Amino acid sequence: MTVVPALQYNPLEALPLSRPVDRYDYVREACRGKRVLDLGAYDETEVRKEQHDSWKWLHAEIASVASEVLGVDASPDLPPEGITTRVGTRIVRGSVDTMGDLVRSFKPDLIVAGELIEHTQDTLGWLQRLAKDAPGAQLLATTPNTTSAVNLVLALLGRENNHQDHLHVYSYKTLATLASRVPLRDVTLTPYYYDPHLFRGRLPAWAAPTVGVVDALVLKPVQYLFPLTAFGWVMEGTLGAEQP
Repeated sequence: MTVVPALQYNPLEALPLSRPVDRYDYVREACRGKRVLDLGAYDETEVRKEQHDSWKWLHAEIASVASEVLGVDASPDLPPEGITTRVGTRIVRGSVDTMGDLVRSFKPDLIVAGELIEHTQDTLGWLQRLAKDAPGAQLLATTPNTTSAVNLVLALLGRENNHQDHLHVYSYKTLATLASRVPLRDVTLTPYYYDPHLFRGRLPAWAAPTVGVVDALVLKPVQYLFPLTAFGWVMEGTLGAEQP
C-alpha cells in the first residue's frame, strides 16, 4: 500500500497506484482480530434468505474474523429493535448522522463503511463527526470508481452504471480531497476488481457463465494493467488530525 501524497491537482501528474484487490478478501483481512463497527451492514441478502448461498455478504465476511462486530443500518426493513443475524452478530437501526453515542460507547478499533459513502447526503459531515467521536480509530470505506472500465465502456454506448440511491461518485482525487477534509491521516487508496457475482444473478442461468469468461479474459486484465479503470476504491486511514 502507498500513502496518498500531497497532490498538485494537475491533470498530468502521476498517481501512485497499487494493483487491484478482491474487495471481500481485502476487507475481511483488515478486520481480522479487531473490534469492528460495520456501517450499512444490512442488505438484501439478509432480507432474501434464499440468496445467502449464492450472494456474498460483507457483514458475514467481517464477522468470520473480527473479535467483535456491531452492525448499524438505517434500512426501513430493519426492525426498530434491531436483529440478531444468522452469523450471530447484532445489527441495530441507526443513522450515520446521529450515531455519536453509539460510536463512543462501542469504541471500535476499525470502522467499515462498505459501499456507503456514495449513498449519504452529507458524507463529509458525518465523517467529520466520526473523526471527533472516534479519534485514532481506523476507517475503511469502499466505493465505486467513476473511471472504471465498466463505466468507460458503457459511456461509449451512451449508457451509465449507477444506482438510483447514489448521490456521489468518486475518483482517486476526489477521495483524496474527502480524506483531507475529514480529516484522515496516513491515507491509502487501493483499487478493487469488479466482482462478477454482482451481475451474474441478473442473467438467465444459461448466460451467467459468460460473465465469468468476460471478466477473466477482458475486465480483470484491463483493471490489472490500468488500475485507474478498476471497479472501485478502498479508502483507509486514521481518523482525526495529527496530535501536536
